[in-house]
Amino acid sequence: GGGGEGDFVTLHTDEATHAGYHYSSVLYLNTQGVDFEGGDFVFNDPAKNKTVAVKKEDDGFGYEDPDWEPEYSSLAEQMRRSGRDLTPFSPTKGSAVIFSSGWENMHEVETITSGTRYVVPCFFTTCPVPEIAYTQMVQGKPKTDEDIADDWLHLLLAHRDESPMEAVGRVKELLMKWHYMCTPLSRHNN
Repeated sequence: GGGGEGDFVTLHTDEATHAGYHYSSVLYLNTQGVDFEGGDFVFNDPAKNKTVAVKKEDDGFGYEDPDWEPEYSSLAEQMRRSGRDLTPFSPTKGSAVIFSSGWENMHEVETITSGTRYVVPCFFTTCPVPEIAYTQMVQGKPKTDEDIADDWLHLLLAHRDESPMEAVGRVKELLMKWHYMCTPLSRHNN
């Protein structure tokens, strides 16, 4: 994930994209201002008793610039930002944004003005995996602690050549099984 010059992500919620997304995270693999410019991750919340957007400057000390005025380039931009509090996150390598995926966390990514922004987006669910899905997986449902160890090895480390479709399947299986593999077998109803 990420993007290059001119790329952006429009205002959205992850749960609206996929109903099974309950928690989201974005892990940054490079640093804004060093590897790319622009590309702020911005939470977009209703303003509290305000009629115009207020951009909260992130200087690490909670400072808000009281003189900041929104610059609207179009009517659509004005409609999207009017009456909103904008909270940008300026990413650095190794940092992450972790949040619930619903309407309480509307967000966007501002336009990347130069360079390439590298990220790893992740989405988590609280929904149980349907039993039939385990029959379609390479390894199926783990039955022993050794099965779980084998799954971690197989799913996390692509220690063999694999086609793009095999890689997608491996990642999908990991995303579907991570909660099962992180819980002691004694806590599962087998």
